[in-house]
Amino acid sequence: MVKAAYQRDFRVQRVVQTLHNDPFRTLPELAHYCRISASRLSHLFRAEIGVNVKQYRLDCRLQMAAEILVSTDRSIKEIAYSAGYRHCSSFVRAFNAHFGLSPACYRKKRPPRVA
Repeated sequence: MVKAAYQRDFRVQRVVQTLHNDPFRTLPELAHYCRISASRLSHLFRAEIGVNVKQYRLDCRLQMAAEILVSTDRSIKEIAYSAGYRHCSSFVRAFNAHFGLSPACYRKKRPPRVA
């Protein structure tokens, strides 16, 4: 018997969509939303997406911050706080690790997004 192509779990897709809209939702909130345990959601998410929920949330928050950087004149400190960082230095380190550029350099090198 030949297996059908792997279909994505609708719960994982729901979590991905939710995190793109609200990257501040916690794993317990997401699990409750999907009506499964946090550990089951973690397992499904990592198996399907390739990273854990925490890392994916971080990626979404940093992507949101990058979009704000290029589309507004808000200060980096302000963007750091809006991305959920208590300390600007932590934000700069995470941003640099993710994008390979500091937030200031990213802002200078990226053209603004056209809506």
